[in-house]
Amino acid sequence: MRIIVGGFLTEMFVSRRAERHRLASVLLACAAGLALAATPPCAAGDPVWPAITQTPTSNYVPGKWVWAELFAENTAVAVEFYGKAFGWTFQPWHAGHGPDYTLAFSDGDPVGGMLQREHTYQKEKGSRWIGIISVADVKAAAHYAVNHGGKVIVPPRVLAGRGEVALLADPEGAPFGVMRSSSGDPPDFQAEDRQWMWIELWSKDPAAMAQFYSGLAGYEIESTERPDGRKDYFLATGGYVRCSIIPSPAPSLPTAWLPYLRVDDVKAAAAQVVQAGGRVVLAPDPSVREGRVALVVDPAGAPIGLAQLPSKDAP
Repeated sequence: MRIIVGGFLTEMFVSRRAERHRLASVLLACAAGLALAATPPCAAGDPVWPAITQTPTSNYVPGKWVWAELFAENTAVAVEFYGKAFGWTFQPWHAGHGPDYTLAFSDGDPVGGMLQREHTYQKEKGSRWIGIISVADVKAAAHYAVNHGGKVIVPPRVLAGRGEVALLADPEGAPFGVMRSSSGDPPDFQAEDRQWMWIELWSKDPAAMAQFYSGLAGYEIESTERPDGRKDYFLATGGYVRCSIIPSPAPSLPTAWLPYLRVDDVKAAAAQVVQAGGRVVLAPDPSVREGRVALVVDPAGAPIGLAQLPSKDAP
């Protein structure tokens, strides 16, 4: 997952606080049944996993969201949907004696991986995208999470070719991954059409969650106040805002991270999602971020935000 925020992109996601309440209500309702106990399967032998960068780098930026994994109810269905909806292409990856894995590409750039969820482990049907954060020390991040109210879902492990990874949950139960990539972190750049551009956490206690993630990944915290007195929090490292944490309008619903894809035309992209077998939960609406966002779910229920940047010629 490659995310960079600056200029008009920051404006799009930081301004219009009142509108965020309505959008958050829909997003949380969609995520209510998706508090999944997903876990990467344990590999036998010594499988080799694909690197997250096509060209190795020596650059590491703790706090940067560097990758995304789809824990898929049915990988074949997911491949068909994302290919039709967003024009992604795919490469099967057979990791030795380990589980089969699928790499997803947008215009030749890797955007994430897909794993079939273990049916003997899961208790609920459905799929979910899990964002992965670069950290300096995976074991230290896991230890920190446990000591600060979170938990370890999958303990730190080294995946040959990929690096050291772990799957954690924050104190409110939202799952996320951490990684120290063996190939370095991908560079910051402006996301192109059909690539990940942003991720947000809908939280019961945004201030507490901002402090939790700051301690885990070294984020600098910025906040802005809404008209109702509640605050949104923006977490930054390396000179860029990496993600945001906003108040949940319905504390009874589970906390969840929502990733956004950039699209050139949000209305056309939402329509394509429906044609591919997905569903639109929130259609573009002029009263919500000037109609430049939509919320969709794939055929197995994984929520995805779609965001269209304003035209460079816009006043």
